[in-house]
Amino acid sequence: MNIKSLFKRYRGLIMVLASGSIVLLAGLFVVLLRPSVPEAKATWLWDARLVESHTQDIIEFAKENGVTTVFLQIGNEVSDASYRRFVAAATKAELEVHALNGHPEWALREQRKEAVRFLDWVKQYNDQSRPEERFAGVQFDVEPYLLKSWGTKQDAMVEQWMESARIWVERAQRDQLKIGAAVPFWLNGIEHEELGKGRDLRQWMVDKFDYVAIMAYRDAAEAIYEVSRATLEEADERNKQVWVGVELTKSQEGPGVSFYEQPLESVTQELDKLVSLVGKHSSFKGVAVHSYESWRDKQETKVAQKTDGTSADDASP
Repeated sequence: MNIKSLFKRYRGLIMVLASGSIVLLAGLFVVLLRPSVPEAKATWLWDARLVESHTQDIIEFAKENGVTTVFLQIGNEVSDASYRRFVAAATKAELEVHALNGHPEWALREQRKEAVRFLDWVKQYNDQSRPEERFAGVQFDVEPYLLKSWGTKQDAMVEQWMESARIWVERAQRDQLKIGAAVPFWLNGIEHEELGKGRDLRQWMVDKFDYVAIMAYRDAAEAIYEVSRATLEEADERNKQVWVGVELTKSQEGPGVSFYEQPLESVTQELDKLVSLVGKHSSFKGVAVHSYESWRDKQETKVAQKTDGTSADDASP
């Protein structure tokens, strides 16, 4: 039987197989083009003393929970040697560590030198450390709106905040340090003549820093996304990165802000929903959990409840 006869005999089967192959290839093409949704997480670690004796616990917790970045508060009570041991162990575990510091007053001219001193310390520390012991970046947590004078001197304080941020970024770039900032979600409501017509402080911060960690503190995925969307869209256009921050610590700001009262299972479900909502944004770096200490306590509470047979409904987290 020649090829022509074979084709006539099995033409239907060949057409079916060809059609199936086309569908399969099209599906594969769509999968390859679809942007990957980050599952990476970051966390703020405030008690720097923990790195002196709990390095392995921190790293194991990070790996178990998908943490890729730790924002580590720098404190004078911890030695450089302790930081080096921790950062080296984190690097080996493929975790980035960013040196974290800041006070509300650092935004003001008279306190700016404190922030510069912090940057100088990070630069000196990195210069005197082996590559695996170095901080991958720095993060500023400077919140001048917490000062009493914010209500009466907002314009002047915003102007000084911008001046300070310019200096921090210039110093970090000179020293080849990645620099980020923790910012509230409502900065789009802050305008100033220095920003230019039609621009707000949110846009300016996204443009200035390498990344922002937006404090989108709400206790439901949809609400978190709603307050994060403007920052994410701005960062999409600027080719910048955004960590979307969520709160697990007990809040004094009223209901609807923190996941503190929710069991760990509910938190996990909401964070999964959040990742699906924000995954379409190219700027989305991952979810940042505030804080390591609160997150660890919530997980330990879950373990304790399983051990004594108490359900999440029978005990508060």
